Amino acid sequence: MINHNQIQKAETFREQHLSEKLLLLANVWDTLSARLIATLGFPSIATASAAMALSNGYKDGENIPFKHLLNAVKQIVEAVDVPVTVDFERGFTDDISQLKEHIGLLIETGAVGLNIEDGKGHGKGLLSIEEQCKKIEAIRAVAVELNVPIVINARTDIYLQPYENNRIEKVIERANAYQAAGADAVYPILIDNYKEISTLKEMTTLPINVFLLESIGNLKQLEELGVSRVSVGPAMINGAITKMKQLAEGLLNYETHEFYSQKMVSNDFLDKLI
Repeated sequence: MINHNQIQKAETFREQHLSEKLLLLANVWDTLSARLIATLGFPSIATASAAMALSNGYKDGENIPFKHLLNAVKQIVEAVDVPVTVDFERGFTDDISQLKEHIGLLIETGAVGLNIEDGKGHGKGLLSIEEQCKKIEAIRAVAVELNVPIVINARTDIYLQPYENNRIEKVIERANAYQAAGADAVYPILIDNYKEISTLKEMTTLPINVFLLESIGNLKQLEELGVSRVSVGPAMINGAITKMKQLAEGLLNYETHEFYSQKMVSNDFLDKLI
């Protein structure tokens, strides 16, 4: 059921994209990780599709059953007081009627934003601009019907394709088309240099989301360029598993000092997150 609180969260999330301050998203995958990120003071929560899938025993790429995804999102939404946006991949369908149904179910979880990507997945290239615009139009239509002004983050997979030239021109073309279809932000995932980010900023009025890479890792510079939003994808779960792997390998080698380290969070700290 849609309530005023969800509408207010959607409006808040939209406003966060229009601020001069970067919207930093430390992507989560479950209730505990969401509570941690919210407790640390992040103003919004974003999921990562890879992290959501892997933590539930599935590979990334819409392999997690749709009902499992909805349940996980609902638990995250109910665990925090801040806006939640969902990495919705390709919408778990290419059928427009079914996409509308999926969007309605996603909005019912309480989520107020989503990523929708134009890649076909599995190295099969991109949907045409017209095909992706129809998806975005359908998403916006459902949001309007339900009176929830969700933030549509239009991800374009141009930089995942084997293009050598004119990548930013292709991104600009898609960004402007997606905006006309109802998108609220553009996400050229894996854009890897400040020059092209600056060019994109000059050629679109859409808020820009970038994926954090070492080559564009200066957050102050991104902020000065006018980037609105920075995502880290599966980096948070990668970091968590890296630490767990180190601890486990140490245990196998009879090395236990890390288990008593003052750097480890306490059980009391974890209890307070729930």
